[in-house]
Amino acid sequence: MNAIVLLGAVVCGMGFISLCALHFFKRSPELMGRLSTRLQFRGRKMLNLSEFQAQHALAFASSHVALVAVGGVLVWLVSSSVVAALAVAALLYILPARWFAWQRERRRRQIESELPDALLFIASALRAGSALSVALQVLVRDQTGPLGQEFGTVLKEQRLGVTFDDAIQKMAQRIQIQDFVLVVVALRVSKEVGGNLSEPLQILAETLRRKAILEGRIKALTAQGRIQGIVMTLFPVFLAGVLYFMQPSMSLMFTTTIGWVVLVGIGIMLFLGYMMIRKIVAIDI
Repeated sequence: MNAIVLLGAVVCGMGFISLCALHFFKRSPELMGRLSTRLQFRGRKMLNLSEFQAQHALAFASSHVALVAVGGVLVWLVSSSVVAALAVAALLYILPARWFAWQRERRRRQIESELPDALLFIASALRAGSALSVALQVLVRDQTGPLGQEFGTVLKEQRLGVTFDDAIQKMAQRIQIQDFVLVVVALRVSKEVGGNLSEPLQILAETLRRKAILEGRIKALTAQGRIQGIVMTLFPVFLAGVLYFMQPSMSLMFTTTIGWVVLVGIGIMLFLGYMMIRKIVAIDI
């Protein structure tokens, strides 16, 4: 009961402080602008966003800070452990950014896998006599993946009055794929100068397909090194857990100052070793 009363008091106190801060910042637009710029920069840096993708970085950064603070306070009130509260706060600080980065990388890889087939489809439609806009409309209708959604956004922007060059440039900024820059150059040159666009698109599609095959081979050859890095990093943690249950004296590692220092040193060395292995097996083509 006391914990519930204390939690209610903390929530009310945080709400009162938030209202006071909001009222203060409304009376000081210059300070509000500085804080917004600071939070937006923090959100962009944490999520590795470009300027085009940073529309919601301010809201994300603000909600992320609130989530970390509230989560840490709740765990501290429930468990009365500062260590557990700090651990949960650190976890809440890392997980959203990692999840966002994983989702973005997953979408980027899916677009890369769909791009060669899409280019071949556009090249075939152009060779059959269709206009580029008609080929894109058919592609958007038949393509249900993220690449079709991106080309659909390009067509919608064109209907709203945006030029084709600006719309395709914005698409390149959104997806942030280096290979797509070649597609943008080919489309812009063809639209400005003219000529047969189907041949460059077909050659580019074949190049991207060969690159994807080569990347798959490299990923297969380096799979053992990546798994070895994960195993070598997690095995000491597993062994420490087994020894903790087998040897009661292992509890000194978690209850003494020297034990905490040793654990911090072990964690730093494991992290550095894992990052070095990842650096070795990361081959960019």
